[in-house]
Amino acid sequence: MENDIVKFLQNSDKPKILIVQPSRMGDIIFALPAVVAIKKEYPNSHISWIADERCAEIIRENPLIDNLIVFDRTHITFSYLKQLYKKLRAQKFDLSIDFHGLFKSAFIVKLAGAKYKLASSSTNGMREFSWLFSKEIKPNNVDTHCIQRHLAVAKYLGCSVDINNLDYNLYIAEKYILEVKEILKKEKISLDKKIVLVHPGGGWISRRWQKEKFAKLIDLINENFDVNVILIGGKEGGASEKGLDEDIISLSKTKRITNLTGKLTLKQLMAIFKLANLFIANEAGPMHIATALKIPAIAILGPTDAKRTGPFGKTTTIFQKKVSCQPCRNRTCRKVDCMKLVLVDEVFCEVSKKLNQ
Repeated sequence: MENDIVKFLQNSDKPKILIVQPSRMGDIIFALPAVVAIKKEYPNSHISWIADERCAEIIRENPLIDNLIVFDRTHITFSYLKQLYKKLRAQKFDLSIDFHGLFKSAFIVKLAGAKYKLASSSTNGMREFSWLFSKEIKPNNVDTHCIQRHLAVAKYLGCSVDINNLDYNLYIAEKYILEVKEILKKEKISLDKKIVLVHPGGGWISRRWQKEKFAKLIDLINENFDVNVILIGGKEGGASEKGLDEDIISLSKTKRITNLTGKLTLKQLMAIFKLANLFIANEAGPMHIATALKIPAIAILGPTDAKRTGPFGKTTTIFQKKVSCQPCRNRTCRKVDCMKLVLVDEVFCEVSKKLNQ
């Protein structure tokens, strides 16, 4: 039975929809399939997306998005919020969809003042009083992945969804691929050899595989394959990530590592995946980008629930050991038995399979 919002969207010449998913690479990626489904069902809709300055580049220039609104966390003042309020209200949005489900996104929903307000049940349901501002659309199965939770909103809006053939519409302009090729040329990286990208960082300390293991894995790769091993990551990237790349290089015996940590823009990071043959990383934003681009990948997971927030794709192999306290979502756990139990040899075995395919 059609709801009032579906009837409105079907009868509107150009409905204005605001996507509220402001932060984190992975969260942006998780929301994309639902937005793609909505745009396909309502091709005449005008879609705006509000994202903060850390992640906005992921969807900038994407033809799926008609209007990108950057929420600048670094300049939150009364004057800035007043201007944002005026900017959002001037758009006269018909529908806002909160894919974040926290106070921050609920505040933006309130500022925007759309006629209809929906929200995804997100990773663990709507929290921080966000349910007071939008109608929460819950999935049929509460123990399901965040992407499927977001897709429940698309289904509620009458959209067709194929969970086995998701479209992320992650757009990367050719100019960024050319920029990356030029960077690799300066680093004397031959594109005739396979490229193995390694991201040892991540926002949570507890989600990082030990640097000694990354170094040993890289040595095994270099000893057995003639490939280009490239370290990537942010300049800071999260708590205590600074210097992680240098530590891994110093621990490596082969030393055949190209270090591009902090040297790529977010657009260039996305572009380098298009040139990669394999990606190895902890659970973090870059892993979800690789999965969305269907790049062969290996994910090493620890304290989180892979069924809810892990890589969602057949091209990614997940290594995760079960321990009694998992999933704990403890960001600063120093014990990290779940990560310590993942062995270098078993990861390398999967690396070999993927590089030989």
